[in-house]
Amino acid sequence: MTRLYLKIFLTFWLITATIIVGTNVVVHWFDMTPDGNLQNAHLNHDEEPAKRLLFQMAGSIINRNAADIRKDIRALPAWSSPFIFALDNNNQDVLNRLLPPGVLMMAEQLNAKHPYEKIQDRNRKLFGRYITLNDGDVIKLVTISDGLDEGPDRDIIWELFINNIWPLLLVSILVSGSACFLLARHFTSSIKSLQETIQKVSHGDLSARVSKHFSGRKDEIAALGRDFDHMTARLEKAMLEQKRLIKDVSHELRTPLARLQFALALAQQRSQGIVDNELERIKQAADYLGNIITEILSLPVHDQQGWQLDDTLDLVSLLQSIISDYEQMADEKSISIHFNSHCDEALVATYGNMLVGVFENILRNAIHYTPIAGNINVGLLHKTDENIFSIEIADSGTGVPEELLNDIFQPFFRTDSARDRESGGHGLGLAIAHRSVTLHYGKIWAENKPEGGLKITVEIPALAEEDDD
Repeated sequence: MTRLYLKIFLTFWLITATIIVGTNVVVHWFDMTPDGNLQNAHLNHDEEPAKRLLFQMAGSIINRNAADIRKDIRALPAWSSPFIFALDNNNQDVLNRLLPPGVLMMAEQLNAKHPYEKIQDRNRKLFGRYITLNDGDVIKLVTISDGLDEGPDRDIIWELFINNIWPLLLVSILVSGSACFLLARHFTSSIKSLQETIQKVSHGDLSARVSKHFSGRKDEIAALGRDFDHMTARLEKAMLEQKRLIKDVSHELRTPLARLQFALALAQQRSQGIVDNELERIKQAADYLGNIITEILSLPVHDQQGWQLDDTLDLVSLLQSIISDYEQMADEKSISIHFNSHCDEALVATYGNMLVGVFENILRNAIHYTPIAGNINVGLLHKTDENIFSIEIADSGTGVPEELLNDIFQPFFRTDSARDRESGGHGLGLAIAHRSVTLHYGKIWAENKPEGGLKITVEIPALAEEDDD
């Protein structure tokens, strides 16, 4: 987002600064101001800059007196002094400067009957104008376009522009920069809010909304945010209805399934070994359906469901107890389970035995996919800076394709034939674990280990100190 913000800000500012500088250069260089056009309509703009400067100054001092002109000349930048002179009727400079020979010669030729003159003095061109002011005084303006025997010609108009206009340009560019900064922040903050909300939705949080960030706004981005919220609301409603439907159907299936299992048990008793194999396959199918229905009914329909984490659990004791329970299962495959904890006690807030199922499922999967004589490492770490407990359960199996690591937490998802129904359960265990951890305000994710094997990490906030009492 920072890169987008910088791109928008720098692009807008560069365009604005270019427009400001370019417009000022064109307007001042070609004297395209309204006054300039009126005063110099008869001039060819290709003529000497000093001549244009003379006409500009002549137009600007028509309604001023000698004192004003003296003040204006004194205010000119120091570098321009050798190029601009204002003489009184006695051919004395108003600033009492020493006059170059060419200027004095020009002044002697200017009078009421001969108000304009141009002369060539060595490598310089001089332009003069005789002006009668509104107070009756006389001013003779003289401008020089060429350098003072210093080499190439110098452009007076350009240097006047550069030296006089840069403060205005600087202020304009800074003001435009501030406006572009606010504009870029306005756009990027809206896009950032949309991006954060989309990320939440992509991670399964369909309750995320973005229109609250655009309250009071009626522009297109706010409309986009409202449309996005409308879409996610419909998706959330559809998902909840789908889950409720699955639960309702599963609940309705429990009764006939129970009758089927009861009848199957009676049939097994009465078969006297004639159809035991067939009944056993029917029993396996019925048990499979029963397990699926049980796990579906244990899936939380809503993220809250009115549950409160009103109980306290020690993760150290929980993990040790679960590992002990599954040692026999691991021994059957000669699998070693190593538990490593940096904590003597790891208290978290919980609801009932939800976390028991989470770690049982992860450890059971780890044992299932770990090859014979493999290893399983269970680690518990307290991240004090975030005040969370991080639990890692890593097997030494074949892992999961990288593109499917997030999908294994979806209900009924199986990766491939290696984790099929017979070997990989019903595809609901990790989905239940994901939702259970989410209800604990924690996170769960899977990643492949570089040396091989899958590692499931669960992070759960530690019990707040005030809750210890």
